[in-house]
Amino acid sequence: MFLVGLPRNPGTQAMIIEEEQELEDFIEDWYYREEMHVFAKALGRYLLEFVDHLHEQDISEETRRKHTDNCWYIGYLECNFGYRDEFVPGEVFYSPEAPYDYEFKRKFFGSRSAMMAYRSTWRKLHVYTRALGHLDGAKRDSS
Repeated sequence: MFLVGLPRNPGTQAMIIEEEQELEDFIEDWYYREEMHVFAKALGRYLLEFVDHLHEQDISEETRRKHTDNCWYIGYLECNFGYRDEFVPGEVFYSPEAPYDYEFKRKFFGSRSAMMAYRSTWRKLHVYTRALGHLDGAKRDSS
């Protein structure tokens, strides 16, 4: 598998395969039907890019790990409760207010600190999405 424009060398091919495997490992529990796989993959890729962005920030490893874990929860919840056919970053992360609070508490953690961390990650994703210009012209929905 080669991406257009990339040099065809074994190192690049190995890197692509490794990244694809990391993505598949990250999203494997998010979907149960093959039709959902495309959405989960696009969302997972975006969340992993956000995680990479966090590694450039001056934050502790513990904070990075919490945000990474919360990205997994956000992906799971969006895939299972978002009812979207196509991943559009500005439509998913259009608000700084985290959706799925009830589902997060019920499926994962109900503690105040866990909820605060989940909401913090969501707000950071909103800021990241806005900074990339993905909120411009995105339609908002009630999800």
